Amino acid sequence: MTDPEAGSPNERADSGTAVIEFIFASIVLLIPVVYLMLAISQLQAASYATTTTAISASRIAARDADPSEHRAHQVADMHFTDFGLTDVPVSIDYSCAGPCGQAGSLVTARVETKVSLPGIPLLFGADNSPHITLRAHHTDVVATAGGQ
Repeated sequence: MTDPEAGSPNERADSGTAVIEFIFASIVLLIPVVYLMLAISQLQAASYATTTTAISASRIAARDADPSEHRAHQVADMHFTDFGLTDVPVSIDYSCAGPCGQAGSLVTARVETKVSLPGIPLLFGADNSPHITLRAHHTDVVATAGGQ
């Protein structure tokens, strides 16, 4: 008579593979999901930083008849650092609807930045790395002439 607790020969051959299957599935599924979450969070942070930089740059231009590009870039660096992004190239351009610096005219700041996904610059190098370009613009009204 066979022992009912011993089980069939096929069950004994499969014993212990659940741990290996779990580890393999974890590696195949978990690593891409974690990378996707990191990439999305970095893009979201860059999007927020680009938008707040556009708002701040337009406010700087609306309150100063001759907006300082250096000041706008300092504010941009501050915003990007606040969101955990450093050494991100940022370009800021201004345009005016009407005479710049005159009360009631509109000043628009356009901000463009290029963000690399996590880990990609390590593979391709910082200069050849593929990137995602983010753009934001904000328009503000000049309240008083000459920023007074």
